Formats: sequence, C-alpha cells, structure tokens
Amino acid sequence: MSRGRARGALEPEVRRRVAARVRVALRALGRSRSSATLVFTDDDEIRVLNRDFRKHDRATDVLSFHLHELAGEGDPAGDGIALGDIVISVETARRRAHGRRFGAELERLAVHGLCHLFGHDHKKKAEATVMFALERRLRRLPLVRAG
Repeated sequence: MSRGRARGALEPEVRRRVAARVRVALRALGRSRSSATLVFTDDDEIRVLNRDFRKHDRATDVLSFHLHELAGEGDPAGDGIALGDIVISVETARRRAHGRRFGAELERLAVHGLCHLFGHDHKKKAEATVMFALERRLRRLPLVRAG
C-alpha cells in the first residue's frame, strides 16, 4: 500500500520485489504462513507516526508496529499470524540509498522492519549484533523468480 507522496512514486516491479523479499525471509524463518503489511509513505506521515508512537519528532526511514510481542523469529506464537505493519518512508529511503540501488535500500528496510516485528531490537550492542546478523542473512537470500 502506498500513501501520501509515496503514491505513484514506486514502480510496481519495485513494490513486488520488496514484498517478495519479505515473503522469502518469512519462508526462510519457517514462517511462510505468517504475514506482514508493507506501507510505503512519505516523510510527513512517518514523522507524525514517529512523533506519536516513539516521541521522536522527525522523519525516519522505517517503523514497525507489531500486533504480537514475540521473543524472536523462533517464537511459536509467530507462526501463521499477521505480524504487523512495516512502514517505510520512500523519501527518506531514497535520500539514504547513497549510491546503492533504491530498490535494494527498500528491501533492506523491509527486512529490518520484519526483524523488529519478531521482537528484535538494536538499542544494546548484544541485541544489535543478533539483529543485524539475522538481517544480513535474510537479505542475502535469493529471490525466486516466477516463470
């Protein structure tokens, strides 16, 4: 789903690749029956969400809103459920792409958000080490092309 200035800002193929990246990650985690909603938005909306829910009055690249508090990707409660929403600011992602392909940056942010939905965080060094290792592993998985 795209909202605000993000509506029409993404090619359908880019949206499909980001969604495919999330599906591949879920399958690799043994959670192919689970789902997450991807929302592409602009800096204005993500700033409001960041302010209202995290008390940070600034735009950010990605926010995750979990529906269930999980203790990692292996938590049995995370199987076969709607995990929550991953909200990505297309504008911030485009600025932060820094020479990387924009689509790859969106995929990175989607996987990052998915890790948060499973209860991972990066506030403390030990937690960050675990989360970023999982994120790297999921981002390296090949996307399977149909056809």
